[in-house]
Amino acid sequence: MKNLDVSLNDLKQLTQWVKESSDIRELSLSYDGIELFISRNENTRRNAVSEATAAPSAVTSNGGIQNQTEIKEPVSAPVESPAASPAEVTAGENEVLIKAPMVGTFYKSPKPGAPAFVEVGQQVKPKSIVCIIEVMKLMNNLEAKVDGRIKEIYVEDQQPVEFGQPIMLIEKV
Repeated sequence: MKNLDVSLNDLKQLTQWVKESSDIRELSLSYDGIELFISRNENTRRNAVSEATAAPSAVTSNGGIQNQTEIKEPVSAPVESPAASPAEVTAGENEVLIKAPMVGTFYKSPKPGAPAFVEVGQQVKPKSIVCIIEVMKLMNNLEAKVDGRIKEIYVEDQQPVEFGQPIMLIEKV
């Protein structure tokens, strides 16, 4: 079996990936005495204490342990839902609310200095790109998915967005 070097940064990236993936409810990983358990289910609680009572708190690039921390309490916790937006935003009968499908950074234009994809009052078609959400250097285009007019934009350019956060409101035409 191939020897894997798992760093703390690798575990953080894995945790972020699970948090951003809407189709993953639980993930359990055990490797070389280290256990990682992530659950979106609020009532799930798993005792992560293994037979080895010490786990590395940081792993160096050559695989050495910098220091050790004894685990006495379970380390799993539910992944928190995003906080509700300051103003509860709802879509009316003839409106569509576009929400962030993932955690990332909101961009209103394809590159700095370029015109915005859309502005308030602008007409859009179902395939019209309305913004980009960047996640770990990957650019994800969001489309309007309806014929309509941009009624409101709730996020400023280059601001972080949470999963489910309202981004813009489109009035159907």
